[in-house]
Amino acid sequence: MGQRILLIDDEEGIRKVLGISLEDIGYEVLSAENGEEALRLFRKTAPPIVLTDIKMPGIDGIQVLKTIS
Repeated sequence: MGQRILLIDDEEGIRKVLGISLEDIGYEVLSAENGEEALRLFRKTAPPIVLTDIKMPGIDGIQVLKTIS
């Protein structure tokens, strides 16, 4: 497997399509449906790349990025 990426989006369809596309080009994709889940996954796996939706209920994408940086 290639480099690990954390994909965060509250829409399942987007996570699926982007996840498949990223896997097809060699990434190992970890998916999260919200900011809380994303932060848990990030703390556990520390992926070098994070791709996030901005507008999500609860913790939004901007707050996720501020928290992990």
